[in-house]
Amino acid sequence: AGAPFRLAILDMHMPVMDGLELARAIKAQPEFDGLRSMVLTSTCGQPEQRDLREAGILRFINKPIRRADLRRVVSAMLVRTDADKSETAPMPIEPDAVKLQGSVLLVEDNPINQGVARAMLAKLGLRVMLANDGQQALDHVRERDFDLILMDCQMPVMDGFAATEAIRRLPGQRGRRVPIVALTANTMQGDEARCLRAGMDDFLAKPYTLAQLRATLQRWLPASGTEPVVDAPVTTSSMALDDAPQAINRATLEALRELDPNGGTDLVKEVLGLFLGTTPKTLAELRRAIAEGNGKAMGQAAHALKSSAANVGAENLSLGYRKLEKLGRENRINDARMLSDVVAAEHDRAMAALREILAEVA
Repeated sequence: AGAPFRLAILDMHMPVMDGLELARAIKAQPEFDGLRSMVLTSTCGQPEQRDLREAGILRFINKPIRRADLRRVVSAMLVRTDADKSETAPMPIEPDAVKLQGSVLLVEDNPINQGVARAMLAKLGLRVMLANDGQQALDHVRERDFDLILMDCQMPVMDGFAATEAIRRLPGQRGRRVPIVALTANTMQGDEARCLRAGMDDFLAKPYTLAQLRATLQRWLPASGTEPVVDAPVTTSSMALDDAPQAINRATLEALRELDPNGGTDLVKEVLGLFLGTTPKTLAELRRAIAEGNGKAMGQAAHALKSSAANVGAENLSLGYRKLEKLGRENRINDARMLSDVVAAEHDRAMAALREILAEVA
């Protein structure tokens, strides 16, 4: 009829051709380009992430699935399809003119990430309340209504997964109706499936830009006085740790300056000051974890440093900490020790560059 399917929901275990094989066959057909696939399975086992990715499967969900959970998954996949289609559509207004309506609960324990995220949300016209961990977020949701929750996944006291599950279990509709957007580290395999199982609705990989945040929130929040606009996806190229042309990408700091409500350098100075003041302690924790062979503590410290470095434009340093985070998760201590000297040198280079920049804007 000339109306192509937008979404395929496939059973994993079927005779003749299973769900994975069917997804591969669909992806191989050019006429099905743009069709998104998700798989339902009655077993707890999951194929390798590489196999799912090569087959074009975006969601892998265990059965039985509740109606409300299925609704959230399907809605998230369909709005993403709409966002992809709009990439080539003309924009009716300038992106910077888009303002959103609503109150947002920001759940984030990293002070640098907090400062950047709050500035971005304010730039989008949103009211913001902060929670430093999942337990605080749960307490806030018990007391008041929010239009959306931005939930970091890795936090002390109560992480984002446990907090989301607790919020969804709150009596009445308070915890069921609020959209929860996960803030995830994009190197974590299986994060999206775990987020969906916990009851989250959408995902945003850290570090993110204002355009990426706006595009995500527009799926769930109404615009103020204008029609919603979805920005084209923004991607950043990876940078080899030994091939960095500069310690700091000043475009990131320029983006911070544009977030400043007064158009000045106050936000830049605040964020750089926080980075210079807080990272030595976290770096000491990382070095101690490596020396003690504590992979878990090493991964946690590297995770915090990774996102902080990205938010001040230290892209090459952030990449180094991302690698150390992965080595920590895999408990590859000897490899981490070999890499740590290279990352430490890059850290010193970035710190020196940031001090020079801070002196310039002082």
